[in-house]
Amino acid sequence: MNNEKLFVFFGATGNLFTEKIFPAFYHIISRRKIDNFRILAIGRRFGDVQSYKSFLRQSLSNKIPHLDFSALDRLFHKTNYYQGDVDDPQPLIAFLADYQLTNYQEILFYLSTLPSIYTRVLQLIERINEHIPLNIPKKIIIEKPFGFDKKSFILLNQLFSKLTPERNIYYVDHYLGKDTVQNIIVLKAENWFIENLLSAGYVKEIHIVVSEREGVGTRGQFYEETGAIRDIFQNHLLQLLSLIAMDIPPLCQEDKIECSSFLNSMQQKKIEVIQNLKLPTAKQVFLGQYQSYTQEISNPFSKTETLVCLPLYVSSKRWSGVPFWIMTGKKLAQKISYIEIIFHSTTPNENRLIIEIQPEEKIDLVIQVKIPGMGLSSSPVHLNFNSLGTFGINSPEAYENILVDCYRGDKTLFPNSQFILHSWEIVDKLRDLIYKEQVQVEKYIDNHYHAEEFINLKK
Repeated sequence: MNNEKLFVFFGATGNLFTEKIFPAFYHIISRRKIDNFRILAIGRRFGDVQSYKSFLRQSLSNKIPHLDFSALDRLFHKTNYYQGDVDDPQPLIAFLADYQLTNYQEILFYLSTLPSIYTRVLQLIERINEHIPLNIPKKIIIEKPFGFDKKSFILLNQLFSKLTPERNIYYVDHYLGKDTVQNIIVLKAENWFIENLLSAGYVKEIHIVVSEREGVGTRGQFYEETGAIRDIFQNHLLQLLSLIAMDIPPLCQEDKIECSSFLNSMQQKKIEVIQNLKLPTAKQVFLGQYQSYTQEISNPFSKTETLVCLPLYVSSKRWSGVPFWIMTGKKLAQKISYIEIIFHSTTPNENRLIIEIQPEEKIDLVIQVKIPGMGLSSSPVHLNFNSLGTFGINSPEAYENILVDCYRGDKTLFPNSQFILHSWEIVDKLRDLIYKEQVQVEKYIDNHYHAEEFINLKK
């Protein structure tokens, strides 16, 4: 057995792998973060490995203007490809049985497929598992959405339990791989005055927004299976809400990243938040669909929501009465993701703490200061932290962090099954409310509205 680990990717000719995961591997190799790994890419589109690598090379060239071709060659040396289809599993099983899987230190199965075929892929992995000795660790890495509701997630979890213990299951929410999102943990834990300000006594309301300019593009089939509630609300938005609202446990002094007691405490505090979430009335829920959506997906009768906006409430003393406005939508006027904390104020110019996740990674604190020479007249100013401006480097892409953490076995930024289970309970209750109260999906003009306009509409 050598000391290399093997990543096995299902769906390796799809959008996620080619647009996000493979470029992340390129940067990992370029920056020499990890090296002892191999990639086995499985997909349906290409008949041979050379055609596949030519496609990846062209795709990467379009994304990265000045490629380091020596780094790319090193990555291609580590990459193999097999044309396989989970709907015709026998040839794929035979291929993997002969692939000398026993030569690797660890095998990481990564599902970058449509969620609708997760069950078939996991059943396939179960059969492949028969050819892997018990002493070789296996990890399962799965992309959101994790099922379609609480019931389907429980079934997925049962399949996982046949393959590997939960400590080896990695639920990927790529937002948790972003440095600014990770900074929320440090911002609260190491700036105790901020952690204490984040409570009902000081906070008027919180806005959590993921706004996108693009539509669904080539992901029409995926989006028809999910919609905005399952695609963004169930994972990204509820994760961000839980990080802001949770009671942060003390960071470990000996090692703030790897400390298992901190990780366990943080997971439990996030679960406590999600268990105490309360939905609003149906009148405060807005569902939208951008005008050109049905043309993009060639289905004039689709009622799939591409936008959702509503307030959630945390039923705890700390957050009593504070609305957490949750908003996400496609084909809006601006591509931006942020958390805006609006504090109680004695003036119309409210104090705010703004954590911008993209396109920039920055934190702004808006305060009032005196205008020079104008008596006691004041004006809002921004106290600003910008990652690039402060440290002189760009943060790594989210998938770089995710792949390295999976390789190293660091689960700090991955949700556990209990959090996901409770998040699906919220989604199921929301969908029941929408169905019972007949909340309609309303059309909105492409790339015309800003996120805050929908929040103000429902206040």
